[in-house]
Amino acid sequence: MDNWNILLESTADGSTVATVLEIPDCQTTDETKQGAVEKVQQLLQKRLAKAEIIKIPVPVQASTSDHPLMKFAGIFKDDPDFMEIIKEIRAEREQDSDI
Repeated sequence: MDNWNILLESTADGSTVATVLEIPDCQTTDETKQGAVEKVQQLLQKRLAKAEIIKIPVPVQASTSDHPLMKFAGIFKDDPDFMEIIKEIRAEREQDSDI
């Protein structure tokens, strides 16, 4: 990885805390923002010199719990009265949009 996200935070005493967001325990403090960035960069380089980054597949399981309202989906599918109501609503909306 070439680019890392660094969170810079000012403390009450005016110093800056720099944290590598991808590695939260890789953190340092300095009196200046630039100093904190340089220090955290050095810490990251030292840590990565002894480490290896690999990618692993993690299968994503489909959700077993459906949304509670999904049991009502499609209940009016074959209801002619419902279709008539939908047509009336659509006609009213089209009429209102012409105004």
